[in-house]
Amino acid sequence: MFDFGYSEIFLVAVVLLIFVGPKELPLLLRSIFDFVSKIKVYSSELRTGIQSIANDIEIEKVSKKSKNAEKTILPDDPEDKVSSQVDKENKELKKEK
Repeated sequence: MFDFGYSEIFLVAVVLLIFVGPKELPLLLRSIFDFVSKIKVYSSELRTGIQSIANDIEIEKVSKKSKNAEKTILPDDPEDKVSSQVDKENKELKKEK
């Protein structure tokens, strides 16, 4: 990610040692590392959340495609049409009585 060599890291360490001082340097480094670890945890949680949303969207797309494929491959059941027509006629006959 960052292209730091040993000389750059050494230079940053010397500058920190001069400005912060040897007594406060361990505390500063600990707080920096804690902050970086929290950022890593938050970023991994964000990544998993985004991946789960993307998976849900993909599942919805696949289910819609499968429903459309069912409709084109399997037409409506003719027995359902016949039974609905019979039901309609039975209702009409009952009304006439």
